[in-house]
Amino acid sequence: MKKYICIIILFVLSSSAVFSQDYHLSQFDMASLYLNPALTGMYGGEKGDYKIYNDYRSQWAALGTQSFSTIYLGFDMPIQKWGKNFGVGLYIIDERAPAGAFSTMNVMGSIAYDIMSKESSNGKHYLTTGIQFGAFSKTYNPANFTYGDQYSATLGGFDQSIPSGEVFNKSSVTDFDLDYGLFYKYIDEAAGVHPYLGFSLQHITMPNESFTLTKSDLPMRFNFEGGADFKASDNLKLSPRFLYMTEAGATEFDIGMLGFYKINTSLFEAMLGGDYRVNDAAVIHIGLKYGEDIFRFSYDINTSYLNAFTGGRGAWEFSLILTGLKGHPLIGKTMF
Repeated sequence: MKKYICIIILFVLSSSAVFSQDYHLSQFDMASLYLNPALTGMYGGEKGDYKIYNDYRSQWAALGTQSFSTIYLGFDMPIQKWGKNFGVGLYIIDERAPAGAFSTMNVMGSIAYDIMSKESSNGKHYLTTGIQFGAFSKTYNPANFTYGDQYSATLGGFDQSIPSGEVFNKSSVTDFDLDYGLFYKYIDEAAGVHPYLGFSLQHITMPNESFTLTKSDLPMRFNFEGGADFKASDNLKLSPRFLYMTEAGATEFDIGMLGFYKINTSLFEAMLGGDYRVNDAAVIHIGLKYGEDIFRFSYDINTSYLNAFTGGRGAWEFSLILTGLKGHPLIGKTMF
């Protein structure tokens, strides 16, 4: 019985997320376009003519129900125009919840501008800004629910063949969306520490996401990310970081660290790290970096009140970033 009560609670929470809040990724830095449009095509001195991003997240399978899934796919590239540095990109993110066949998808184009280029700042400062514009679409299937009028005393349960008495205006909604971002990083190669700080504002237009005739505006979301990269030794780089987000009174605060260890004299770096998402989960990250390509896996250990139902088990997430160089294959560019 406890499991079914928890599934009901989870459905209420997920419905709230679908109708009034946003996607949730533990590997937020691997979905850089979604995190901050100012990062579009801005690689901070890293090599690359373009990048392809992918992230897949699965959660709540521990409750014995079909898992909730989130898929992210992005592409960006730097370009030069009028003697200035720009970045252009596109991302698609899709979330599917089993209850009610809820589906939410965003398709967003992105443009960034290098305000303080490496050349103009003597190689010490990196300041970028960017905007995103596109649309989101939300859908659900009202036939997947049962309602009070469908309760049958004879059956002792719900009978979907009985008319529900409910009237639905629509089962999908699409609207325009707009985001803005700003990002700064200290990149002086002579310095041992390279701190960075970013800010982004999402849903500036506060689009209507209501399935009924009553208007319901999607609240603006404020994101603040920061951290630093520093070289602990010739083979070890450490990257402490944080992310704070707030939307319509709901907040999320992540704090953690990633470590990259260079394997001998090769281009391979082993990655290990951890985050703590306050009042929610502890996250373990493992991965491998080859040049500018990154392959990563993470697992969330539930620490919230839902831990009583999940036994500490949480979400798992897999992501990758592939960096393209003109005239070279996308994968294994210098491996052989």
